[in-house]
Amino acid sequence: MITSSQNWQIPIAQASSETTAGVLRKNMSEQTDISRILFTIFDGLEPQEINKADVVRLWSLEMQWFSPEESQSVVEALTDAGWISMEGETMHLVEGVKLEIPSLGWRPMTRRMLSPPNYKPSSKEESKGSTSDFSQPRVSTREEGEIESKNEESFSRPKVSKSNQNPLSEPPNSPIPIDRAEGSIPTLIELIASQSGLANNEVVRRAQRKRRALGPVTLWMALALVAREQGLDMQRVSSAIDKAAE
Repeated sequence: MITSSQNWQIPIAQASSETTAGVLRKNMSEQTDISRILFTIFDGLEPQEINKADVVRLWSLEMQWFSPEESQSVVEALTDAGWISMEGETMHLVEGVKLEIPSLGWRPMTRRMLSPPNYKPSSKEESKGSTSDFSQPRVSTREEGEIESKNEESFSRPKVSKSNQNPLSEPPNSPIPIDRAEGSIPTLIELIASQSGLANNEVVRRAQRKRRALGPVTLWMALALVAREQGLDMQRVSSAIDKAAE
């Protein structure tokens, strides 16, 4: 027979498990957002280090995610939480931190970035388990050796297809259209550089940063965003893109 006190314990235990699951989901979501915002500054860098002033300018002026003061605070919060380390004014990505490509339209939450969870390195138990498999050599039987030798022989002789079709050639009706707007990239770089006063390599660098932050964006689209950011005449930019796409 279940007493009244036992009846209360069942929903309490269920509520406790649901609360724990909710906390875990919240932590996973916060860690994913941190991996995404770190992707915008560390992806493609070798070694993975960047000047703090460049990060503040990217997040506040180029991406317009935070104010300059908030960007400074986010850097300090991520440092205190162990996601990045500081050496003077240089930011270093902590070893083991995984980067994740942001989805299109993703934007970090200021409150979440100012109070990030502490970085916890992944456990190395899996690597230990994998090495233990090799610590004890296994002696195969004669029958297994014969089977393995037959398998090696079957894989050692590749079959040559007699078809004359080139496997690398595109099918006649390819569903992926050619992006003719890519031809506008050199023109856009010259246009933005001449109108804004930026050097050509600086224009490309800013466009590449936007691609890392936004994810699946073409270079010509990122250049158009740089042009808009510099306050250029977007009609001229659009005309250059349309002309190349004709």
